[in-house]
Amino acid sequence: MKKEKIKLTLIGIASSILLSGCVTTGEYEQMKADILRLYMENNQLRKEVSELKTRVDKISSDLSAATALKEGQLTLISQTQEYVKELQLLKGRFEENSYNNERRFKELNEKIAELQSKISQPVQPVPPKETEQKKTASELKNPKEIYDSAHIDIKEKKYASARAKFEEIIKNYPDFELIPNSYFWIGETYYNEKKYEDAILAYEEFLKRYPKHEKAPGALLKEGMAFLELKDRKTAKVVFERVIERYPKSKEAEIAQQKIGEILKTQSTGTKSKSKTKTKPKQ
Repeated sequence: MKKEKIKLTLIGIASSILLSGCVTTGEYEQMKADILRLYMENNQLRKEVSELKTRVDKISSDLSAATALKEGQLTLISQTQEYVKELQLLKGRFEENSYNNERRFKELNEKIAELQSKISQPVQPVPPKETEQKKTASELKNPKEIYDSAHIDIKEKKYASARAKFEEIIKNYPDFELIPNSYFWIGETYYNEKKYEDAILAYEEFLKRYPKHEKAPGALLKEGMAFLELKDRKTAKVVFERVIERYPKSKEAEIAQQKIGEILKTQSTGTKSKSKTKTKPKQ
């Protein structure tokens, strides 16, 4: 509609000029052609301006998207750097814990090896009463009967007799379902006799054979208790830490945690006592 008005206006101007008699017919036609050409060129320019505006809008949109992408990349790079730092910290802590655990376990293994080298196992003469009991045990051909008889001996505090029966079960009935328990109770007989070094070796033998047995947490805890009885608090603490690490949800882990607290408290008290002893009062 607007274009038609412009066209009519231009024609009206041309007609007025023609009627005024200022120009000839040929000049009028030339002027009309020039006006039409200018009109077309004007339309072309408008079209180009519109296309240019569209391109500018698109470039602006692309630029905004590129800016947002760059900002997102910078944020991602920053987050990645933070993750790398956290990973390095975690790696450092893991390596430190691994080193400490390896050192503690090495000390424990050295201690056990030392006990093994110290303890000799010569065949000692058996008192007549125990010889009698062993004969009675050997006469029992059913491993369950021997096992039950050994537990009766434990209740009666006949630990050597009970141990002999458990050893007989291990030697002669390898397929008996309570073989693991027999290894465990051998350690218990030594512990009850206060032969703590022998008990530690017996518990360690049980744990090597049956680390996932239901009695394993108890065996490891009693091993730590045996070291504690030997006044070796340092090794006892290492063993209690192993209980917590291997069996974190067990009741034995709770007891081990309490024992570690007692050891640390004792060490702290001992340090304070030494400090007071060193400080002499002024005379």
